Amino acid sequence: MVEEPIIHVEGGTTNGNMIKFKKGAFASLYSVRPKAVKYNYVGVSPSSGVIDGLSHHILMMGVMYCTISMYEMPVFRPNQFFWKNHQREGEEKWETYARVVR
Repeated sequence: MVEEPIIHVEGGTTNGNMIKFKKGAFASLYSVRPKAVKYNYVGVSPSSGVIDGLSHHILMMGVMYCTISMYEMPVFRPNQFFWKNHQREGEEKWETYARVVR
């Protein structure tokens, strides 16, 4: 079994609109497997903006009537076709990669 490293690209949101990803996860131009976490809750908002990572997930598991859904997308591998058809003029490769994965 091959372990995949996990990189949080700071694409979180508190209002339903995903913010731009940061450079770190995309600068190497390696393949990525996008994943998304969706909270379904009643009464308490999971978007505290103060707690992140594991602590946040543990806190949300203690909320009544809260479920967490994880969505795993296919591996995304950039290639020459991708760059030719998606890179905008003046945009660096990592920016194109981050924008399209987002």
